[in-house]
Amino acid sequence: MKTLHIIIISFLAFTLVVSCSKEVTEPTNTNNARSTTISNLPADTGKTGHFTFFRLSDSSIVSLADSNTTKWDLGFASTTIIVNSGVRGPGQGAAIVMRQTDFNSVTEAPETGWVTETQLAPPAIPTGSDNGWYHYEGATMTITPVPGVVLLIRTADGKYAKMQVISYYKDAPQVIDPNGQTRMYTFKYVYQPDGTKKFQ
Repeated sequence: MKTLHIIIISFLAFTLVVSCSKEVTEPTNTNNARSTTISNLPADTGKTGHFTFFRLSDSSIVSLADSNTTKWDLGFASTTIIVNSGVRGPGQGAAIVMRQTDFNSVTEAPETGWVTETQLAPPAIPTGSDNGWYHYEGATMTITPVPGVVLLIRTADGKYAKMQVISYYKDAPQVIDPNGQTRMYTFKYVYQPDGTKKFQ
């Protein structure tokens, strides 16, 4: 029975890994920061019953078995995004929601303003329409990223990244079909592996 349980978990982890894709742009400067775009990251808790845990350093989905470790940085469940800290995990994770800014103009993470997961609700990245990264349009029942919102992330091991959600729908359609498949994140991020707060 234990062997069967391990096989099932391994299969689910493999299924999650192959269901999203990434595009990496190697550093063009000397500070080692690199840009990555992730497409179709699944976040359907209705099917899985748990967060999809994600590690920024290598753009990988982390097994549920490692959810209580520092192996993951972000957790995705429907429109909720959590960081690895406090009541959510043992890491140093934190976040800042920057508004009315341009992704490329964010060149360095600030010293202060970081929010950790001190309680289950609200999370470090606020939920609800226009409170965090997304806007919910009741008339069409669609979810779209709020323009000008950039998420600054401190990872579980104390590194830094900036992130922007591009779409909540499969294949990031230009025109959203209200009946299209949701809870499939496309987002871009710049991760700084050297521990500094500079992205450029």
